[in-house]
Amino acid sequence: MTIDYNELKKGGFLRQRQKDTFIVRFRSIAGNLTSDQLRKLADLADTYGKGYVHVTTRQGAEIPWVKINDYDNMKKEITNYGLTTGTCGPRIRTVVACPGLEVCQNGLTNSRACAEELDKAFFGRPVPMKTKIGICGCPNSCSKPQENDIGLVGVIDPVLIEDKCIGCGLCERVCPGKAIEMVDGKPVLNRKRCLFEGNCISSCPVDAWEETRRGYLLYVGGKIGRLPVLGKVAAEFLQEDEVIEAVERTISAFERLGQQGERIADTVARVGLDAFKEEINILDIESKSADTGTEQESEVG
Repeated sequence: MTIDYNELKKGGFLRQRQKDTFIVRFRSIAGNLTSDQLRKLADLADTYGKGYVHVTTRQGAEIPWVKINDYDNMKKEITNYGLTTGTCGPRIRTVVACPGLEVCQNGLTNSRACAEELDKAFFGRPVPMKTKIGICGCPNSCSKPQENDIGLVGVIDPVLIEDKCIGCGLCERVCPGKAIEMVDGKPVLNRKRCLFEGNCISSCPVDAWEETRRGYLLYVGGKIGRLPVLGKVAAEFLQEDEVIEAVERTISAFERLGQQGERIADTVARVGLDAFKEEINILDIESKSADTGTEQESEVG
C-alpha cells in the first residue's frame, strides 16, 4: 500500500510518532461545535481512537490513535456525520475567533460571523507557508489575533461632546490605556495611547462620549513558535464588508514578497512594514473608512 502522506496531511490526517498511526484533525470555526457534532466526535473517538478527543490551542478537535487501515471507513463516517477535517502544511488554517458582540458584554464587532465568512473564503488555500488568521471582537484580544499571521481586532472610535460633559472624571478612571486626562475640569483624549475599547463611551453617565466609527484593526506578521513575534497594525477601522478584500490583499502581498521558508512575520521583518503595507495597497480602504471620522477626530483633544 502506497501512502501519500502529503495528501493525508492536507486532509487533516497527521502522522503520529507510532507507525501507521494518525491524529485526525477536525474543523471548528470560531471554536463552535454543536452538541450533535460533539456526540459524533465521541463516537468516532470510541470507534477509531482510544476514547478521547484532544482540544487544540486553535479551537479545534483531534482524535489520536487512528490506524491507517481505518482511514477509508473513518473518512466515510466523517462525511456521513457532516463533520469536516482540518488541514496542515502550507495552507490557510481554520479561522479562530472569540464570541464577539453576539454574547460577550465587551464585544464591539461580530467576530464569530466574520470568522465564518473568512473561513469560507480562505480555508485550505495553498500559500507559501502556513498562514493563521485570528479575530477578536474587542481589544481584550482573548483569541490572540496579534499572534496570528493575520489578525483582526474590533475597535470603536470615541469623541467627546463637550456640552454634555459634567467633568466627573469617570472616563479617566476607567480608561485602560490611560489615554484620558482631566484638564481644567474636562477630559482630554490622547489618541496615541487610546486602545479604542470604548470604556469611556459605555461608562459615561451623561453620554458625553459618543461613537464616531467602529471596525477592525488589521494586524500582520504575528506568530508563535520558537521565535514569537506580535503582529503590527497595517490598517485601521476596516468595515465588515472590507475585511475579505483586506485579507485577500494581505495574502497576495505575502505571495508576491515572501521567500521560501518565510512566514508573513519574516517577510515583514525583511522588507519592512511600510513596504509590506504599500504592497497590500490597503490605504484606499482605510481612507474610505476614515472619511466619516475625520471631522470628529479634530474635536477630540
